[in-house]
Amino acid sequence: MSSAHDGVVEVTDPEAGTMTVRAQGAPAEDDFAAALAAAAAAGVPAVLVDLTGVDHFTTEAVAVLLPHLRDRDYRVIVSPSPAVAGKLARLGLAEIVAPATQSVS
Repeated sequence: MSSAHDGVVEVTDPEAGTMTVRAQGAPAEDDFAAALAAAAAAGVPAVLVDLTGVDHFTTEAVAVLLPHLRDRDYRVIVSPSPAVAGKLARLGLAEIVAPATQSVS
């Protein structure tokens, strides 16, 4: 079981115009913010936020993600785990996730 500070966040190299920010466990907000900022600064047209391995997503992590969803310089695609999808739904943000029938990998 993960603690509130037990998580990994990584940014992959661009592939086909998309950067991927991948988080697992319970990502720290500072690490998540730094990864999203790095992906945004890369100048790619799309950022895939792969949260399929996240088992604990805080409200603070949601607050880190929201400004990136509003940025018009790049598109953000969110692929959530059940824990993330549940958190977003409870906050009234379920519409920000990629449809389950759409492949995001």
